[in-house]
Amino acid sequence: MRALSVDVARGRTSVVEAPVPKPGRRQILVEIKVSAVNEMDVQVRSGGWASQVKRFRRAGPVLTGFEFVGVARSDGARIRSGQRIIGYSHVLSGPRTHAEFACLDERDLQVIPDDLPDEDAAALVVMGLTAIEVLERIRRLEPGERCLVIGAAGGVGAYAVQLAASQGGQVTAIASAANAGWVRAQGAGEVRAYEGEDRYRPEDRFDLVIDAPGKSSFAQAGPYLAPGGTYVTTNPTADMGGFVRAALSDKRAGWLMMLRTDPAKLSRLVELWREGAVRPAIDSVYDLSDADAAFDRFAARGKQGRVLLKI
Repeated sequence: MRALSVDVARGRTSVVEAPVPKPGRRQILVEIKVSAVNEMDVQVRSGGWASQVKRFRRAGPVLTGFEFVGVARSDGARIRSGQRIIGYSHVLSGPRTHAEFACLDERDLQVIPDDLPDEDAAALVVMGLTAIEVLERIRRLEPGERCLVIGAAGGVGAYAVQLAASQGGQVTAIASAANAGWVRAQGAGEVRAYEGEDRYRPEDRFDLVIDAPGKSSFAQAGPYLAPGGTYVTTNPTADMGGFVRAALSDKRAGWLMMLRTDPAKLSRLVELWREGAVRPAIDSVYDLSDADAAFDRFAARGKQGRVLLKI
């Protein structure tokens, strides 16, 4: 099979030939069609996640990729060979998916309908699920409540804007000035340029602040949260003190770090796609042989939604 290998010393990728893996107990052999690019992938190419990379290397040359759409090529308890499926591998310990085939735990997979295209499905998975976790588990918005989404043109940010708007929220988005029109099309009522200095304004009282890049803090957001308001970050390790501050105030701090999924969550994602509450946001699609360009695009500012690799 074709598989993406990473030369960490050179910070480059290449396509190599590798054996097709054999599924173990409770695993499904999946033919990967499209797999997204994530922050972890870019960091691995740059030499990050050393302990995880050491584990991945024991399984073969593939070190990147963990969310995908594909076709089952073996039978399981729920899934049958030939069915189209989405899912993502355990972020820290599961097999990587930037390859033509991977063996995935069946509990991390879900069958998808025929009218959900491959690229759309791949674009939704992890970042769509992240937005759902924030807006359905941590803090659902009531109609008319105010929500600020920082990093609104990225994957998590775009889906957060869409879902918050579908709940009737008044959405303010932080994005580049060049992406303002695109972010408004996702459902934002107001867009503030991240190049400016008015991320927060004196009159702001948000019921929910979603920090998609995870580079802000509860201390910064706190004065602009309404009583009982919630600040949510995707990078809790960068603001551990925020949770202490929140415990001593009438405002809350939430976080999430999704290491794996399950069929129920994946089914909910498809259901919200069917309802139009989340819509695939695709910035660009690259062939596996152009993975370095895809990784560079992911790391660049100004993208609109997901960066995908067509396997």
